[in-house]
Amino acid sequence: MRYFFTVFICKIFIFVLHLMKKQATSAPGKLAFRLYPDILKEFEKRTKKEIIAVMGTNGKTTTNNLLADCLEKCGFDVVCNRIGANMDEGSVVAYINKANLFGKIKCDYACLEMDEGWAEYILKYITPSKIVVTNLFRDQLDRYGEIDTTIGFLRKAISLAPNATLYINADDPLTVAMASVFDNKKVYYGIENKVQDVISTSKEGKYCLNCSKELKYEFNHFSQLGKYSCDCGFIRPEINFNAENISVFPTLKMNVTSYGDITFPVRGMYNAYNVLAVLSVCDNLNADKEKVKKALNEYTPQAGRMEHFNIGGKDLYLILAKNPTGFNQSVASVNDDPRTKDVVISINDGLGDGKDVTWLWDVDFENLIKDEIKSYHTSGRRYADMALRLKYMGVETDKISFAKDLKATLNSLSGSENECIYVLANYTALFEARAVITEVCNGHKN
Repeated sequence: MRYFFTVFICKIFIFVLHLMKKQATSAPGKLAFRLYPDILKEFEKRTKKEIIAVMGTNGKTTTNNLLADCLEKCGFDVVCNRIGANMDEGSVVAYINKANLFGKIKCDYACLEMDEGWAEYILKYITPSKIVVTNLFRDQLDRYGEIDTTIGFLRKAISLAPNATLYINADDPLTVAMASVFDNKKVYYGIENKVQDVISTSKEGKYCLNCSKELKYEFNHFSQLGKYSCDCGFIRPEINFNAENISVFPTLKMNVTSYGDITFPVRGMYNAYNVLAVLSVCDNLNADKEKVKKALNEYTPQAGRMEHFNIGGKDLYLILAKNPTGFNQSVASVNDDPRTKDVVISINDGLGDGKDVTWLWDVDFENLIKDEIKSYHTSGRRYADMALRLKYMGVETDKISFAKDLKATLNSLSGSENECIYVLANYTALFEARAVITEVCNGHKN
């Protein structure tokens, strides 16, 4: 009765929050824990098949949502925290959203994205049968500090699921080393051969975690991801799921082990890894391959994951970039587009971002100095810090402007002679920018 009462009250709370135009991704979960601290254990009992956890620094939301899409396309009922609410409250809300007013829930699989620092607390209540780890990069210095802290968090979490199969990015030496201490069954996904000439800009993962010697690379795909080895015997493991014949623009296309040719409507080299992670899990679940491929083709990105808008007949792309590696990949995506463009960079320092913005100096913004980029605009609470970064990287000051009024800036850019607009935003700036973009785009439709 306590379970049914908790779900009933929280469903009403979610309804009220939606009436108030709130996202309702966290607060109802906090209420649920107060009413019934073991509610996640109850939800686990009501999951018919498996719980799949998705962890790592970058790509969690895309990987998690895409996996849920594939399973749903195959006819399964899936619980998924799609909006990226990846702490314990977000997992609870995902289940509550799937339940009816009386607590009954149809759930074959649960795909749950988990924050690195909170995963161990979630896994105290539920035990996933599969854990996907996307990658490990420095992120949110205020919370995690250096990468060793994040590795420690993930090891604590995984130790709580000794029978779970681990799906590990073989191209990331940090992720491979993190998982090496476990006897769990492991499935490695990665890209066996060199795709393009890339100069490594890695600020982490340069040294072997086993012996501290500098790793040797045959090639890099980006940051520390690539084909590596160490004199101590630490090498990239044999890849179980491989992609080849990769092209990233205008959409991602590649050939994948046991799946053949794959088309994914969102570009970017980092998405090749997200898709590989999903396909390795789907293959292990014996999911219908044709239905999985159809789900990939029809995927719609969540907020800021190369999200596309139309503003007065012009393409506008919103990209989340929350840490140095993420920003470097966002910059690469901007440069993959050969059209003339205006670029807006929005930086906040909220709780979800971290007050410390010195990481901006670890981003290779110098790669944004391209003839195709005609103007640079900075916004968000740390707009001045971003403008200073652009100035010191060599951008001509007459090309830099402060987009304090983002709405006015976007309206102005919609009428420029350049062909497209890119808005790069860190975490809390993303939702503010998205609201303004949506308003401006709707205004141009009228």
